[in-house]
Amino acid sequence: MHMHTIAADGPPETAPDAALRSLMLATLDDMDELIEGYLGQLRTIPGYGQVDIPSADLADTTRDALELILRKSSGLPLSARHEIVSEALGRRRAAQGVPLEVLLQAVRMVFRLLWTTLHERADDAQRAALDRSAVQLWEAIEFHTVRVHAGYLHEVSRMRRDRETERAVLLTRFLDAGRRNPALTARLAAELGLEAEGPLLVGAAPLAAEAELRRLAGPTTQVHARNDSLLVLEPGGRGAFDWAERAGFPVGVGTAAPRLDAVPAAWRIAHELLMAAPPDASGPRTLIEDWPELVVRRLPELSQSVLGTVRQRLAPVSGESRERLLETVELYLRTGSLGGTAERLFVHRNTVLKRLARFAELTGLDPAQPWNAATIRLVLAERASHPAGPRE
Repeated sequence: MHMHTIAADGPPETAPDAALRSLMLATLDDMDELIEGYLGQLRTIPGYGQVDIPSADLADTTRDALELILRKSSGLPLSARHEIVSEALGRRRAAQGVPLEVLLQAVRMVFRLLWTTLHERADDAQRAALDRSAVQLWEAIEFHTVRVHAGYLHEVSRMRRDRETERAVLLTRFLDAGRRNPALTARLAAELGLEAEGPLLVGAAPLAAEAELRRLAGPTTQVHARNDSLLVLEPGGRGAFDWAERAGFPVGVGTAAPRLDAVPAAWRIAHELLMAAPPDASGPRTLIEDWPELVVRRLPELSQSVLGTVRQRLAPVSGESRERLLETVELYLRTGSLGGTAERLFVHRNTVLKRLARFAELTGLDPAQPWNAATIRLVLAERASHPAGPRE
């Protein structure tokens, strides 16, 4: 007949059978054969033998695990050390590189071994008690398995965090290095799985766009979080990130890096282009196309002085009329076409001509003259950084 005891914080538990207890205690006193049998079966699991684990380690952890299972399945007391055996085993094997599925297979293999061994050692009364306690034995093994699994996952997560931290530190050192460091470059190449001599495209994107960027980019594109942006690396020498054209966020595109050690210089340009992008910008931001914004960011006093001069010269024009002039000039510089500008603005071609002439008359900068176009682009870039437009 089964007797019950009331757990302090749970439902009734079946009291250990005296015959089962005696069998478990005897097994705990003589575990060498059981351990050797388990280690022999362990060697038959594909993948386990490929990991270099010292024999003493295997023997010690096997002893601890078997003792935990034997004690728990028969209701014998557990010490504080027993309570951490399973999690410790999971963490240990994760650090040693044992694949999780292989580890769990090895853990669950214990049931058949214990069942066979205990039956062979038991007398009739003990064997009957063991048969009645098969569920408890399986539950003890599952208890151990679940905690091994949890310990493994926690260790993998910790190792991943440590590796990401180490990679971030290494990347920061590399990008901030004032001169080439071959040893640092080789170490980073190995860490990132890149060719030190291969060409790379270098980009910068907003931190908030990481999920969308990973969705758009190809499998070879690497994305690394920095303090205020994402570093994007793409092996190959193509002229631009194809996916950036479809991006709903700005992507600063640095000059192509012919080798890995040229990435820091390209990154600085890409990052500056991203930081200089107008609030509503999207798609690639390149040095060829977007250098005025970069000048505005790097030389704010110069760009503000230029804009201030143009503002003064446009002062006779009302705010609304001034915005129409600037909008027309910008579209004309972008399209290079009177007809295209007129079509975009839904006005007559002659209206565009009159606005361009008026702008040239007031500022002394003729949008139709390439020599003046660069200065006008600086004015427009500075204006874009102040969405409210020029002050009255």
